[in-house]
This record gives sequence, structure tokens and C-alpha cells, in this order.
Amino acid sequence: MPYPEPMTTYPLVDDWRVRINGREPHPLPHVHVQFRDGSRVSLAIETGELLPGFGTPRKRLVPVRAWIVARRETLLAEYRRLNP
Repeated sequence: MPYPEPMTTYPLVDDWRVRINGREPHPLPHVHVQFRDGSRVSLAIETGELLPGFGTPRKRLVPVRAWIVARRETLLAEYRRLNP
């Protein structure tokens, strides 16, 4: 049985939750955000840029981006720990 991928999941905030996956196949530090309704986006940690392939109303991303900015260094350190 294979080992699960390393991952850090942060507590639910309003209607969304942030996750950082380990062993990502691409080097851009980013977080995965899942909304309570099942919508998902990925945002770059350093810029807050919405990664290609994802879409959600920009208004929904305002509090998520503010949360990321407030924790940017911690999130970058965690991403690098999980993706050496």
C-alpha cells in the first residue's frame, strides 16, 4: 500500500479551506483552496495570482488573498518543507 502524499490542511475560514500538497509536480509555490460548495482554485503564494485552469468570482478570492498575504512567509516555508 503506497504512503499518502504529505499535505498540510489549514482550518476552515468562512466558507473555504487552504491546503498545501507535498511532492507537487511543478515548482511554483502555491496553495489549493476549496470552497464549501466544492469549487476549487489554486493561488500562487508569492503573488496571489490565480493559476490557470481555475475560475471563481474574483470577489470570493479577496478574503483568501488577504489570508495568504498575512501568512505568506509561513506558507512559503511549509511549501518548501513539503516540496524540498
